[in-house]
Parts: sequence; structure tokens; C-alpha cells
Amino acid sequence: MFVWGWVVAVLTVVLIASNGYWVWRGRERMRVTRVIDGDTFVIKTGERVRLIGLDAPETGSCGSGEATKQLSGLILNRIIKIDRGTRDGWGRRLGIVTADGVDVNLEMVKSGWARYDSFSDEKSAEMAEAGRAAEDQKLGIYLCEKETACGILGNIDESSGKKYYHVPGCPSYGRVKIDIERGEKKFCTESEAKRSGFILAPDCVR
Repeated sequence: MFVWGWVVAVLTVVLIASNGYWVWRGRERMRVTRVIDGDTFVIKTGERVRLIGLDAPETGSCGSGEATKQLSGLILNRIIKIDRGTRDGWGRRLGIVTADGVDVNLEMVKSGWARYDSFSDEKSAEMAEAGRAAEDQKLGIYLCEKETACGILGNIDESSGKKYYHVPGCPSYGRVKIDIERGEKKFCTESEAKRSGFILAPDCVR
């Protein structure tokens, strides 16, 4: 009887230790090992994750370094939680991310180093309000845009849905209006516009 009691005790300890190991291993899989830019990062499994509901500057564009640094401070080497399991056209996992109880998506928009992207399926009123406040206060990319006078206009044609950019001197440049709600943007360089999927407007061809 004593022997069986000892065996049961040992098995219980082993089982608890084993469960603890798998819990630890599961958590470690969600540790952030690399931050690519202001809205995309890599976790320990090698999977790429993108923050949903926002858009940070592309690598090499105005404010990209600051946005990457901001996101790194929030998640790098930390264990995160991801709400949602959808994926984008590049296979990246999309989600609302929390780290140490902090809503990372919201904090990035609040800082001004990421723009609230109402074109996504994230309809958070809190994030939209945070985006308006950051723009009003000229934080992050909004100050960056002001200082660099980014004058290349990324416009989406209403009839075809095609994305065109217009540079100063184009015949239609003065008539182009940018609507951030539709996903339109200002760019500092033509290469930045092209990386975002815009092409030179037909009347600008030179």
C-alpha cells in the first residue's frame, strides 16, 4: 500500500511538472523576437504578425525608424497575446495585440507613429478617436509630415478603384483631395508611393 502511494505521488509530481513545461513552452512561442517596422513583427515560431486596424510608415519612409522604435519598446522580447486569427494577402497573421496588459494597437495610434486605418475590419471607436487626437496634436507621423512637407498625393480613383499618385506639376494636382478615410495618403517620395501600391497618374506621365 505504501509503495502504491509513493508511485502515485511521483506520477502526480511528474504530471504537474510536465504540464508546467508545456504551459511555459506555449507562452514562449508567443515571445516577440524581432520588430520589422511600426506595425509588423516576428514571434518565436518565426510567424509574422501585423497589428490590425492601423498603418505605420513603410521602411525607409518618413517616420519609419521612430515607429519601429516605438513598437519595439512595447513588445520586443515580451510575451504577447493575439486576439483574432485572420491573415492578410501576404500570409501574415492579423490581430489585436496585448503585452503586459497593454493594448499595443491602441498605444501605437495614440503615439501618432501609426495611423488609424478605417479601411481595415477593425472598427474600434477608441482607436479612431485616438487617431484624431494624435493628428490634432501633430504627434508622430503628423509632425513628420508637417516638417517634411510631403507633397506627393496618393489618390484612389472612385470609378476604377485604382491607386494613383500625383506629383507637383501634374495637370490635375491642384484638384486632388486626400481622404484618409478611404485609404488615401501623402508621400514624401515616389518610391514610397510605389511601395504602397500607387502608380503614377496617367496625366503625370513624363
